[in-house]
Amino acid sequence: MAQKKRLLKNFPEKVFVDRKVWKKERTRRILKNVEDVPCVIIDNVETLINKYSRKPDPVGEGKKVLWITEQKGDFVKPCPCTPAYLGCCYYIINLDLNCPFDCTYCILQHYLTNPLITTNVNLNDLWKQLDEFLDGIKGRFIRIGTGELADSLALDHITGNSRDLIAYFRGKKNVHFELKTKSVNIDNILMEEPEENIVVSWSLNSEEMALKTEADAPSIDARLEAAAKVCRRGFRIGFHFDPLFYYSGFAGNYDRVIKRMFQAVPPSRIAWISLGSLRFPPFLKRIIQNRFPKSRMLIEELVPGKDGKYRYFMPLRKKLYEKTVHSLRKYGGEKILLYFCMEGRNMWNEIIGWKPRGKEDIEKYLSFPQEMS
Repeated sequence: MAQKKRLLKNFPEKVFVDRKVWKKERTRRILKNVEDVPCVIIDNVETLINKYSRKPDPVGEGKKVLWITEQKGDFVKPCPCTPAYLGCCYYIINLDLNCPFDCTYCILQHYLTNPLITTNVNLNDLWKQLDEFLDGIKGRFIRIGTGELADSLALDHITGNSRDLIAYFRGKKNVHFELKTKSVNIDNILMEEPEENIVVSWSLNSEEMALKTEADAPSIDARLEAAAKVCRRGFRIGFHFDPLFYYSGFAGNYDRVIKRMFQAVPPSRIAWISLGSLRFPPFLKRIIQNRFPKSRMLIEELVPGKDGKYRYFMPLRKKLYEKTVHSLRKYGGEKILLYFCMEGRNMWNEIIGWKPRGKEDIEKYLSFPQEMS
């Protein structure tokens, strides 16, 4: 257990188990991987959540514990893109909730009402929902993945979820399944046979911003080393530069990371690269002030966008994207597949050179980029 604990700085300090799932085989498997951690069976989850919600820093305290339970609602949902900008036609699987890393900009600090690191063990319900979902979208190409409301691999040494998910999606036609992470927790991935429709992706930033805003997450070099190992195993790789930060020297700093990225993973093995600039809703600023009072995000020159979120002024966003895309094309070539997260048609046109009419165009672009002009 000592080696596993080092992956997440002794997470978890305590485990809580919903009595409803106490006897499930999957629960027992997880508990075996944290067998020397204090464990408490819980009958009333509301009491547990209220206890942590009343703490001075419920987000920080919640990151110290693991809550094992079952999902009562839908596992599969469309990615909650803002209607004011173009989405990327992505679907998310909410198997785990919350993240042990503590990124300053993370929307989960407000978005989730439950501050505990949560894993759901009723995977049979997930498989049924996925079967129904995929039956309903036959004939379309879709991208689906974990990693929106949790890090896909941070808990994988405890849950082993990646292996079950890969087994389910292996060979599924017209479906690309993505595991998105900042973790280097790749042992389970390396034990799996690769499949072309399985993509393992890493979120990247400049080294300076990673150090300042992504507490407890592995270094950029460590992430790239992990990506290189997974690539050599035969999996396709994705990368996400989101959020990009505008600051003095940003272009050179991102250029260095991008150069190392293509040294670690050849362009031919990269499925896609997404780009998104710093943005956050007004209510998150208050949380950042309380939790990270010295954060540079509090002094950024931001303006409300069409969706009400604070963003860089349009000319700054454009410059940020222009410089970053220039580096991506310089080292990766013109054919590398790029897309924006929550930007408008004009930004797509000015930076990517293509103006999508709507979600259908973007869905096609991400499935058959060679057909787009």
